[in-house]
Amino acid sequence: MNLIHIDHPNIPVSIRAAFSQKVTAIATWLGIDPNWLMQVMYAESRLNAKAQNIKNNRLIAAGILQWTKASGFPGAPQSVLKYNHLQQLDEVKKYFTPYRGKMHSYFDVYLVTFFPAAVGQGDHFIFATSQLPASLIASQNPAIDTVKDGKITMSEFKQYVWNSTPDAVRDLVFSVTHLTAEAKKKTAQVVTIVQDNADSIGGAVAGIGTIVAFFFSFVI
Repeated sequence: MNLIHIDHPNIPVSIRAAFSQKVTAIATWLGIDPNWLMQVMYAESRLNAKAQNIKNNRLIAAGILQWTKASGFPGAPQSVLKYNHLQQLDEVKKYFTPYRGKMHSYFDVYLVTFFPAAVGQGDHFIFATSQLPASLIASQNPAIDTVKDGKITMSEFKQYVWNSTPDAVRDLVFSVTHLTAEAKKKTAQVVTIVQDNADSIGGAVAGIGTIVAFFFSFVI
């Protein structure tokens, strides 16, 4: 299987075959399409193992999955820069492992990097937890809050993910029928997850940190 983006210049030619094999093996173990994994890494970093996101002169995320301090990567984000593409894939596997069997679409894979607590939620879901108010999440991710009402709904998230995916690969990562049925419904109510489990809260924070970093200055 020829993976999307595998010929991207940010992946050294010398490791492309090994990178492709490793991504495919990880995706198979997770039970997902390897192109979903490729696209989410492309969306986060353009597949650059040295990619950095800076805010106020401070490194807040790094690597092909844009790991943050709260992401579970030891010593992140600074330590991430010491790992090459293939080494970082080991951490990609670890990051997605808790959601093995729960990711049934590219939207789900992207959710795990953005806001894991939302996996499995419907289109009326509004991104918030007892620890993270909807207004904060919306203010940190203005590109997703398309209605500009101070909250992000699942429908807005799905539409953002669709719009931000290159036309050339959409057919390989999406089902148009699924998008039409799921991503364009009107949203009306707030659904807030109250998380009593500290590990679950940490996962949500890690995910939100990953995507928030993407909207700050991107440094190659």
